[in-house]
Amino acid sequence: MISHILSKFEDEAGSRTGFPCFFGQNAVRRGNLRFLLVPYVRENSRYELDRFACGLRSYVEQIDIDALDISRHRPLLVLFEPVATLTTRDHFKQIFIEAMQYLIDQDQRPWPAHVSKDPAHHTWTMCFHGCELFVNVSHPAHVLRRSRNMGDGLAFVINPRKIFDIAAPADRRGRAVTAKIRRNIDFYDDVTHSPLLGSYLLGEAQWPQYMIADNNEDVPLQCPLRFN
Repeated sequence: MISHILSKFEDEAGSRTGFPCFFGQNAVRRGNLRFLLVPYVRENSRYELDRFACGLRSYVEQIDIDALDISRHRPLLVLFEPVATLTTRDHFKQIFIEAMQYLIDQDQRPWPAHVSKDPAHHTWTMCFHGCELFVNVSHPAHVLRRSRNMGDGLAFVINPRKIFDIAAPADRRGRAVTAKIRRNIDFYDDVTHSPLLGSYLLGEAQWPQYMIADNNEDVPLQCPLRFN
């Protein structure tokens, strides 16, 4: 499974460019990509979400937010064990929402005071263990949007949200970086980049960017998360 995912970041023959996000490519080349495997427990037909929460907590504890460095940063790739009966976008949507709700319910630290609990608010982003996160959801039901398909199972690429402020700040350089990645997506995928993609620094909503449709016509996924 892991070797197949790593092959996604290799250059392809033909007219397509390599994987659209060159930060992701660099992380793979430098051996900086971290993996967390989430097994499926067939006895109760559920994923072992405690494994997910514990692994993510450990990942967050190793992050120094004040010393983030894009060249040394280690994204976390969470891989859910593929299951033959879970293959549709609705299946993956349900698992994604369950996983996010589990993090909220099991969080041992308070939600950061400066981050709204309203996903429609411009300050909202997913948080866990006191850290602001960005969750990029990939799954095999994506056919056109190849950059959001990591293979046979559901996958989350998780980063501290603030790494994007460093990689693509709200200035001329940051806008150029963002534009280049989106052009790369347009070449790599069989559909143009999602209009939902946006910048936290510019006040653009984060939740709709996490799990996007395989086309640009479907309405964004509404957030059903409940906050205590």
